[in-house]
Amino acid sequence: MSMEIDEPFEIELQGNRLLVVPLEDGTFDVYNGKSLFCNLFADIGIDTEPSWGTSHLIDQELVDEIGYAIEMREM
Repeated sequence: MSMEIDEPFEIELQGNRLLVVPLEDGTFDVYNGKSLFCNLFADIGIDTEPSWGTSHLIDQELVDEIGYAIEMREM
């Protein structure tokens, strides 16, 4: 899978509308309103699904859900 998204897009997750902004370094800034919620990065293996991570203190399950929404946007 290649990260080919270059335009911001919205996702709805757990009743919240989040704005996902792709960055040039391959990471994604995620905003809740005007506030930065987190920055996500994908660890992409050769024959595996990407695993998603962040340096922000949010639950890994939520990180995975946002990452999955980004993956679905790429298809």
